[in-house]
Amino acid sequence: MNKEFELIVTIVNKGQSDKVVEASREAGAKGGTIIYGRGTYNNGNEAILGISLKSEKDIVFTIVDSDQKAKVMKLISEKANLNLDGEGLCFSLPINTLIGSKKLIKNDIKAATPSPNKVTNNKKTSI
Repeated sequence: MNKEFELIVTIVNKGQSDKVVEASREAGAKGGTIIYGRGTYNNGNEAILGISLKSEKDIVFTIVDSDQKAKVMKLISEKANLNLDGEGLCFSLPINTLIGSKKLIKNDIKAATPSPNKVTNNKKTSI
């Protein structure tokens, strides 16, 4: 049986990613990846020179087992106050293929082979 995964994407205001990662871990996720971005939505919060006060964003990517998705997203929503306007949003995407994370994959997912080479003991060999 193949294991199924979901990618949870959470976009919050800069500095709020810790709440997202803590909630994810509390709900059973192993962790996440945080990248930084800039929103372009004009919500009327403009400062001097027309620069939006809350344009900088933290984007958190979290991979979870499909059966964990609802629990993780619910806790993220609660801890990061996503029910309030302007605090952020959270959505999920199915992962069809996952390569490179032995901790997630173990031996129960059918992973695609990215190249005709096999890596064994950190040495690349042709198949």
